[in-house]
Amino acid sequence: MNTPYTYAKKAGEISSLALIVVGFATVFYPRFFTNLGFPSPLNFAHFIIIPAITIIVLLNSPLKERAQRKIMTSLSFAIGGLLIIMMASALLNQAGLVNVFIYFMLLAEPYIFLVALAVSPLLGQQLIKFRRWIIIFTLSNLGIALAQWILIPAGIIPKPQGGTLEDNITGVFGGGGGSAGNYISCTVTVYVGLYVFNRYKNWPLWLRSSLLLGGVFQTQISDSKQVFVGLLGGGILLVLTKYKNLGKLVLYAILLIAVIAAGQWAIFNLDYEFLSPYRNWLGREGLYGPNGEATLIKTAAFRIIPTHFTSLVNWLFGLGPGHSVSRLGGWILRDYARLLVPLGATVHPASAEVFNLVYESWLPQQSTMYFPLFTWAGLWGDLGFLGLFSYLFLAFIAWRWFCVDDMCKFFVLSTAAFGFILTQMEEPGQVVTVAVLLGLRWHETQVERQAIASLIPHPKVEITNPFKVMRL
Repeated sequence: MNTPYTYAKKAGEISSLALIVVGFATVFYPRFFTNLGFPSPLNFAHFIIIPAITIIVLLNSPLKERAQRKIMTSLSFAIGGLLIIMMASALLNQAGLVNVFIYFMLLAEPYIFLVALAVSPLLGQQLIKFRRWIIIFTLSNLGIALAQWILIPAGIIPKPQGGTLEDNITGVFGGGGGSAGNYISCTVTVYVGLYVFNRYKNWPLWLRSSLLLGGVFQTQISDSKQVFVGLLGGGILLVLTKYKNLGKLVLYAILLIAVIAAGQWAIFNLDYEFLSPYRNWLGREGLYGPNGEATLIKTAAFRIIPTHFTSLVNWLFGLGPGHSVSRLGGWILRDYARLLVPLGATVHPASAEVFNLVYESWLPQQSTMYFPLFTWAGLWGDLGFLGLFSYLFLAFIAWRWFCVDDMCKFFVLSTAAFGFILTQMEEPGQVVTVAVLLGLRWHETQVERQAIASLIPHPKVEITNPFKVMRL
C-alpha cells in the first residue's frame, strides 16, 4: 500500500531517479566533452533535455503530496511570469527568438529542474543513490582539476591557448582560453563539500571535511580568489537574514567577524606566497571609494546602458534579452556568433561598448573581480526593472519552499553574491548544482518529517453514532 510519500514504479517504466541523474549529467559534463573536441552545440543540449525530462517526470509522478502540487503550481506561475516579461522585452526591442530561448533557459533552467526534483518520488534507496551520484559527479570534477594541476605543467596535457596555467585548472567545466570554468569548478566542489560536511556527522572529522578542504585547495591552486569573496558575501547575507533570531544573529555575526579579522590579519602580517595576491589588491590606494578606479570600471554598465534607452519603457523592459551585459550579451553571443547569428540571434552595441572597457582598462585584465559585466547588471539592462522583479519573485518562491536550513540559504545567497562579481549566477553547471542540492535537502526533510510523524501516536476517536460514520 502506498503512503502519501511512496510510489510503486510500473514495469518497464524509467525511474525518475534515472531521468534526474541523466539530466544533471547533461548540465555537468558538456564543457568537458566539448573541450575534448566534441561539437560545441553540445553545450546547449541541456536547454532542451531538462524541460523534456521535467515534462516526463510531471506526467509520470503521482503528485500525492499537497506540498508537491503547491510547489509545481507556484514555480510554474513564476516561471511563466518571467517568460512573459522576457517576450515583451524582446518584442519592444526587436530581439531574436534565439535570444529569448537561451536567456530564458539561462535564468529559468534551475527552477524548471526544481519542479522535476520536487515532484519526483525520491525516497529510500533512490534518495541514497541520488546523493551518491551527486558526490560521484563532484569527485570527478575535483579529481580532473587535480590531474590538470599536475599534468599541464608536466606537458602531458597540452595547455589550452589563452589564460594562465591556473585559469585552465577547471575540472569538468573547462572551456579553454582562460574561461571562468575554474571559478565554477571550485564553487561546485565547495558547495557539495559543505553538504557532505553537514550531512555525514557520524563520519570521522577528517573524512567528512575532506571534500570541503579539497574545494578550498582547488580554489587556491586555480587562483580563484573571487570564489572566497562570493562565499564571504553569502555569509554576510546569511547573517542579515537572522534579524528575527537574536541568538543566531549574534552567533553568526561573531563567527563572520572572526573569520574576516583573522583573514585580514593573515593577509597583512604573514609572509606566505599564496596571500600575496590578496595583499596586492587590498593594499592598493586609489582603487576604491566613490571615485576610485575599481568603482568606476565596475559600475560602468549602469552609466552606459541608459544612454541607449529611447523611452521610459526601456526602464521597465530593458534593451532586450542579450542586448546588454548578461552572460548571453556579454559572452555567449561573442563566443558562439557563428552558430547563433545565422539562427536569428541579435546583438546590441551596448554590449560591445561595455566590453570594450575590459580591453581599455588595465584593471579588469588583471582580475575578473573588476569586470563591468555581471549578472545583476545584465538582468536590469536586458529586462529592466520588471524583469528584475520577476526574477526576484521566482527566486523568492524557491527560497520559500526549498531553503529548509541555513546551508541551503547559504547556497542561494552566495550564488546571488557571485552575481555581483561576474556571471556565475547564469552558469548552468553551478546553478543547476545548487538546484540539485536544494531538491535533495527538500526530499531529505520530507522523509525526516514523515519518519517523525509515524512515531507520534494518533489519538483514538470513539464514534458512538453510526450516522457520523456515514457523514465521514
